[in-house]
Amino acid sequence: MTQLRDFGTHWADVSLRTKITIVTVFILFLGLIVAGVGTFSVLRPILINQQSAELAQIRNNPTNVFAPGTDPERLSADDVFTANPRYYVAFLAPDGSVLFDNSRDRRAATLPDVANYGISLKFAAAREGESVAPIEMSSADGTHWRGVTTLLYVDGVEHQASGTLLIADSTTTINQHVAQYIIVFTGFGIAVILLGAALTRILITTTLLPLAEVEQTALEISRGDFSKRIIVASPHTEVGHLGDSLNVMLDRLDGSLEERERTIERMRRFVGDASHELRTPLVSVRGYAELYRMGALQTPEQVGQAMERIEKEAIRMTSLVEDLLALARLDERRPLQLAKLSLNQLARDAALDARAGAPDREISVVEAPSDPKAFGDENKIRQLITNLIGNAKQHTPEGSPIEIVVTALPQPIDDAAVAAVEQLPVAGSGKRSSGSAPMTGSTGVIRVDPKGMTRFEIVDHGEGIPEQIREKIFGRFWRADSSRNRETGGSGLGLAIVRSIVEAHRGTVTVHETPGGGATFRVDLPAAPRDPEPGADDAEQAPQPADS
Repeated sequence: MTQLRDFGTHWADVSLRTKITIVTVFILFLGLIVAGVGTFSVLRPILINQQSAELAQIRNNPTNVFAPGTDPERLSADDVFTANPRYYVAFLAPDGSVLFDNSRDRRAATLPDVANYGISLKFAAAREGESVAPIEMSSADGTHWRGVTTLLYVDGVEHQASGTLLIADSTTTINQHVAQYIIVFTGFGIAVILLGAALTRILITTTLLPLAEVEQTALEISRGDFSKRIIVASPHTEVGHLGDSLNVMLDRLDGSLEERERTIERMRRFVGDASHELRTPLVSVRGYAELYRMGALQTPEQVGQAMERIEKEAIRMTSLVEDLLALARLDERRPLQLAKLSLNQLARDAALDARAGAPDREISVVEAPSDPKAFGDENKIRQLITNLIGNAKQHTPEGSPIEIVVTALPQPIDDAAVAAVEQLPVAGSGKRSSGSAPMTGSTGVIRVDPKGMTRFEIVDHGEGIPEQIREKIFGRFWRADSSRNRETGGSGLGLAIVRSIVEAHRGTVTVHETPGGGATFRVDLPAAPRDPEPGADDAEQAPQPADS
């Protein structure tokens, strides 16, 4: 068991190329062994049977063994002496002793010991006329012989045998053929094994060459280069499938790392923003509390003034915290509750709310005749309009008018915008929208048809915004001038919330100059699809008749 365990440990440390080469060579070796043994087991019996057939033919007609012109029925000693040296030919007496043979200068140890096998006349007569196997004999040195016998008759006397003619053939030739076969087969087998090992090594090396590229790519990725990808030359191979799978995994890993970095950055920004903006009101609250504790506030008027300031700072801190939480939720890119929204109706509602909070202002709505429908989250869009109106009210003179202008944009948008709209997440559906797939929103089933954009504008008539800072005003806690300070300018998060909402809807928000003076905030949102043709949805949603 210990040896097997050690072997398994060593085998696990061997490279894949070496393992495949060893296994291939081992399979070739086993195949050659089986082929060699099988051929050997068949070859020798075939040669033996062939020799038996030749001996049987010689028994019936022994003239081929003797010199030409020899009469097998009147053999002489000279005829036997000059017989084919391949065979052992002997004339035996009736008792089985050798009278004369063709041994000549052959060594006696190599000749069959005929006397030990009792090949008498009676024995030969018993085998006459029968199809029997050759006689198996051996010599003193171990040489194996196989022979046949035939009777020789006395001249002029019918059916009277005078002796036995023995013709034997050695199996040495068969053994030589088998030995030659073994040598040739072994040589070719070794050549096949070496060639197979070389070809296997070359094939495995070339086939697994992309794995080296995978290894190199993985090494570069481990060093921090997450942009590296595996080049898949043959996508239909196993290595190609591995490369594709690794590329998909790397894309997802890269996306996860980027999302992690964005999350960390958002958290750092949130903490920084909160600490930066909450520091001043907290210092104020702490200062008034210390004054009260030290007895510096003597009169009820001083205490009331301090409590009023503490209350205002607390309200301001509450507003800051709520705005920061709103931005944090928008940064999380939570799924939107998408639905068809009438911009005319949203503009009217926003104007009514604004008039209720500022009765001295003229807040008007310029509606679009076609009543354009935006595709978005109703609560977020209402918050978007409210923030823009609040920004206009705060940074324009008292009584200055504000207009909400709704416009339909029928022109097609570019492919990039279409792709962006199609990626809008939809809450509850677990899917993303597409140009033809139904989406689940607050108004039921909606088919996204991003063929155009809708627009609304918040137009004020204040000082306006210089062109060089129009991109900066959407930053968090950014204030254009001294008029937008912590006391009168709000938290500095309203426009940042506007930008986050618009980006979540894959829209755009820009600032332009109002003719005659002022700022115009223009918001473009994806248009909702046109209403389906009459009867289309009814046909899709019509209940199916029950099976009878």
